[in-house]
Amino acid sequence: MEILIDKKTLRKEALSKRAEFNKKKESLILTKILNSADFKNAKNIALYFPINNEIDITPLLNTKGKNFYFPRCNDDILEFVKFESKELIVCGKFNIPEPIGQTINPQILDLIYIPALMANKRCYRLGYGKGYYDKFFAKEKISAKKCIVIACELICDKFIEEENDFKCDCLISA
Repeated sequence: MEILIDKKTLRKEALSKRAEFNKKKESLILTKILNSADFKNAKNIALYFPINNEIDITPLLNTKGKNFYFPRCNDDILEFVKFESKELIVCGKFNIPEPIGQTINPQILDLIYIPALMANKRCYRLGYGKGYYDKFFAKEKISAKKCIVIACELICDKFIEEENDFKCDCLISA
């Protein structure tokens, strides 16, 4: 049994640790995603732009026959916009790249890949603490499969999910 640690301490731990191994894990995770039935069968897929040494899954943009979407923050609300080109990406809130364009109805999404600092085995993620994804999923009642993308070293049971934390459907790790 792992000892529970407060989320603020875990965030610091994850940020310092993940730089060590995430680059090594990226190609393994990308291969897992590309070979998965979920990805092969999905048409409308939400990705994320990596920050702070998150696993970079943007090479998936090279896959033909898919529509890709990225999140952006509009005040305290997370919304998704179709990816059209790298020229239509700006530096948004928290220095995270964000797409320019019209927001979409998130109900069209088939699959959503979500970054995390850490995740537990019950498919709850530890993010940066602002709750953007949690609020989005609680409000929108999304039917798309929600997948946390994370290095296996950052999957732990050192935290307990809270009432407002949203459970994802799976972990994709290596």
